[in-house]
Amino acid sequence: MDQISSTFISFTNLMDQNIRGVQIGCYSVACIGLTVALRKVRPFSKFKKPSDIPNHFIKERRELTGVVTRIEPNGALLMIQHKPLVDIPLIPSGQLPIKISGVNVTGLGLNWLQAIVAGSEVKFLPIAKEKDFVQCEVLLLQHSKDKKLHEINIGENLVKIGFGLPENIEKPFTDDPSFLAYYNSLKRAQKYAIRKQLGLKYYVQPTKEVLVYLYRILSNRLSYLANRISRQAPKVPNKLHKIYIA
Repeated sequence: MDQISSTFISFTNLMDQNIRGVQIGCYSVACIGLTVALRKVRPFSKFKKPSDIPNHFIKERRELTGVVTRIEPNGALLMIQHKPLVDIPLIPSGQLPIKISGVNVTGLGLNWLQAIVAGSEVKFLPIAKEKDFVQCEVLLLQHSKDKKLHEINIGENLVKIGFGLPENIEKPFTDDPSFLAYYNSLKRAQKYAIRKQLGLKYYVQPTKEVLVYLYRILSNRLSYLANRISRQAPKVPNKLHKIYIA
């Protein structure tokens, strides 16, 4: 009986050790998986420069969120304070320079960005990393009248109202169908602006022509008055003229 009891206790201890070994193995695998997941998702990272964005974010079309702190006139860059999935206040924030991909922003476009986009929350999908900025498709988050949140494609709207022009992109940065659809939408927006005669050239050019026309009329009128005054002015006699010179 004592031998059976001793055997049972030994078997129990062996099983307990195996269970602990299995638990330690499971915990180790879980920790490794969590570490890999954290490195891939970067839930705490606040991106401050283009090199901070992992390459797989671009390949996987990862959507990021942030607040536009200001508009940089040189290049029409959106300086965005990136908001991670888990925002830890102790981690310092920065300003990530974002370029609206495929759009050449005009002067009025800069004013529009300053008035509408600066200070607002946006979503941005990185397309390509440059040295000084990140090429992105940018979506503005706005509340409609019924207080529902909807997204406005900033690049498409800039071109559609004539405040931006599509850039000539000989070879797209990516073959992703979603991004190709985005570039095609910019071309459709340009056709809309041309059809509706929207944009700088459609209301600045007529104003310029009117000003040129008024300048010519004013110039001709002044020339006519100057000639008329010169003909009607009394002439000084030659004798008095000689005396005055002497």
